[in-house]
Amino acid sequence: MNNNNKQLLVELGEIKKVFFTDDVETHALNKINLKINQGEYLSISGPSGCGKSTLLSLLGLLDTATDGRYHLAGHDVSHLNRDERAKIRNKEIGFVFQAFNLISDLTVAENVELPLTYRDDLSKQQRQSMVRESLEKVDMIHRADHYPSQLSGGQQQRVAVARAIAGKPSIILADEPTGNLDSKNAQIVMALLDQLHQEGATICMVTHDPRSAARAERMIEVFDGKIVADQLAPSTSAIAV
Repeated sequence: MNNNNKQLLVELGEIKKVFFTDDVETHALNKINLKINQGEYLSISGPSGCGKSTLLSLLGLLDTATDGRYHLAGHDVSHLNRDERAKIRNKEIGFVFQAFNLISDLTVAENVELPLTYRDDLSKQQRQSMVRESLEKVDMIHRADHYPSQLSGGQQQRVAVARAIAGKPSIILADEPTGNLDSKNAQIVMALLDQLHQEGATICMVTHDPRSAARAERMIEVFDGKIVADQLAPSTSAIAV
């Protein structure tokens, strides 16, 4: 995809993250510089402990950097307090986690609607319409009244994707989205992410799977808290499902 005319969505500048435990300093991220344009699909890969999950947490405003600057969708989010971060996160960011993170005593529709209930700019009718639209997109509208325990792992992850996209976020962050799935359901979820990207979604995915990483249009490798590679994926790496 040519992003020359795309709007800059994410900009990280000289990002550092240090964890302090007792008398030990752990430098999880060291001078990370990263730009993501609207509509891009990128993967972040690297060995365990390299900092890729920490990077995703900072991108998702789940944590804050020790130093550096972060601009998201026109907002300087570098120094926001917890409540301010939560407000922007709920509107601008959709999450897909490895463990699905669905609430067992809520129906599929209620799980998808839950993040929307924290937004005061949406009416109940608007929320319900957004839930229906997102469930239809992942082909799970027929399961709207079921509970997570009544779904397969692949179906639960599709519901999680619906929850991530329901609020029409600026960016979708996926953390090992196929990590708990068998190969067949992993292919279905990856094909769904491909489809969302083709429809214009901006996606940033952490994955240890080279096949999944190669489906993105841009591949980033992290090692020892630094970005050591940032390249376009080969056009032949798109895998038809």
